[in-house]
Amino acid sequence: MATFQVVLRQGITGGIVGPVTEQVVEIRGDHNTASILHANLQPGSKTDYVTQTGNVSTQELQDALLILRNQLAELPLEEPTGSQDIYGQDVSIGFFSNDFQWQNGGPEGCNQGESSVQATPEQKEKFKALVKLVVGLGEQHALTAQA
Repeated sequence: MATFQVVLRQGITGGIVGPVTEQVVEIRGDHNTASILHANLQPGSKTDYVTQTGNVSTQELQDALLILRNQLAELPLEEPTGSQDIYGQDVSIGFFSNDFQWQNGGPEGCNQGESSVQATPEQKEKFKALVKLVVGLGEQHALTAQA
């Protein structure tokens, strides 16, 4: 796999005030290595995060990235972009590579609109499993605390 980036954001829905990002997992890599950042919002805060980072060989992530890419390709996106959290998880996943682009929730989160496309219960379950997969990669490989 050439260069790639996977970004998971938990906290994409908001009301009058914009969404508060509670958790971020970001994986960036190329054909050799990947860096992983896992940040969680500290309890009682809207801006302070506990952040951990790590590095891993892309080979170790290859199976998980292939599953993620293939299953995301089968899932619908809200229409228009950012209109509604059609998976009901308050989570956005973005996968960006040279030959594949997929992101739900829009770059600014969801704005309480209504999507003309809705996910089926089966698609919602598949998305939920992919969220667990990405969070698990962050928990497994991002082990160094950042100041």
